[in-house]
Amino acid sequence: MRNLPLIIINIYIIGTLLISFFGPLKYLNYDRFSVVIYIFLFLTCLNIGFLFRHKINIVVNKPIKNSNTNIDNLFMNKKVIKLINISIYIGLMSITLEFIDTIVKNPSLLSLNQLGNNYMSIREELAGENGYSLALIVRFLTGFFRNVVLILAPYYFKQLSKSHKLLFFIYLLFLIMVNGIAYGTQKFLGDILIFLLIIWFIKMLDMSMVKRMKILKNSAILMVLFVIVFSYMQVQRYDVIGVTATNFAEHSTGDSYYDTDHIIFDVFGDRLGFGIATMMSAYMSGGYYGLSLALQLPFEWTYGFGNSYIASEILDRLHVVENLYEQTYLNRMLEEFGRDGLRTWNTIFPWLASDLTFLGALLIFIPIGYVFGVTWYEILRYRNPASILLFSILFLGFIFVPANNQLFNSIDTYISTVCIIIYWLFNHKKYNFTPENL
Repeated sequence: MRNLPLIIINIYIIGTLLISFFGPLKYLNYDRFSVVIYIFLFLTCLNIGFLFRHKINIVVNKPIKNSNTNIDNLFMNKKVIKLINISIYIGLMSITLEFIDTIVKNPSLLSLNQLGNNYMSIREELAGENGYSLALIVRFLTGFFRNVVLILAPYYFKQLSKSHKLLFFIYLLFLIMVNGIAYGTQKFLGDILIFLLIIWFIKMLDMSMVKRMKILKNSAILMVLFVIVFSYMQVQRYDVIGVTATNFAEHSTGDSYYDTDHIIFDVFGDRLGFGIATMMSAYMSGGYYGLSLALQLPFEWTYGFGNSYIASEILDRLHVVENLYEQTYLNRMLEEFGRDGLRTWNTIFPWLASDLTFLGALLIFIPIGYVFGVTWYEILRYRNPASILLFSILFLGFIFVPANNQLFNSIDTYISTVCIIIYWLFNHKKYNFTPENL
């Protein structure tokens, strides 16, 4: 069990890489050899960092008598539950503001038939020069509390009061209505699914085999439902601009096309098959092609802020370092190859390499892997809530490795990730209590 998350990440990365080679989306001038070598080195660094944790003894606090009761009351109920309750209030306030803002702007945004148009509308607003609405600003600043609700509330659900359980479900309902319908975005659905699966997996550590099998069955059902919903939303988006698998190459940059003879289209048909193929190839594995292009470009330093689009934008608007994004690999890919780094996935590595070089983008995963290993150890040994929070965020970041630097790209994720790291650094050792019966 102590290496299971690492094994899952290894299988996932290798699997998505193979999809980029043999999936329905085909790429022109794809340097597969360079990408295979680079991803092999990435996994090597990640594994070294994670496994190095086994050589280090984690500092723990002294055992407590009647440990189960004391730990529950002293730490879970008094601190963690209080944090969860506060986070539910803040998260509900934030999402309510967004809901009201959506209704005021356009009540028709809550129509399921407008998912594609809604997605285009919110992208135009975020890219506009008129600034953000109050609701979006509050959303950006409350990302930490939103993740606390999505991760820790399900884990400690039985310890929550009835009123807070009800507020939690109301929050999820508003979250789905605003993000899934009004904004037409799928990322939040993926985040919720990933967090829920992680929490279920941790819960399984204390369950019988019968209950574990039940959770695994429910997880499989959820994943199938997610694929169907995600594929439907993708089709809705492309319907708005008249794109199909057949004419995709005409609307793209000309470097990729869909093989309509692929087995995906034979099994699921042209329309649903296009949605599933988009999820598999464009979202889960399309970034590896972008990586192959970025590896061909020379290094230009971006002063430590090029790894995050929002950080580079803020520095530009404050006139601290102007046109910083233009120096990144993502922007220079557009100039050299016609591939827009902001509209396509290119893996996390060109983002990190803009500051660290491609070699540094590999080596940074040794300490990241070590922290990942520490959080998992503290979960296995102590069910540490601070480590559950950071572990879930890091796992989400690894899921998005084939896509982009997800944890630091937007304002809300940037602030949330930094806050979670700080929270973990100052709190995780406080929860490392060894019960006497272990």
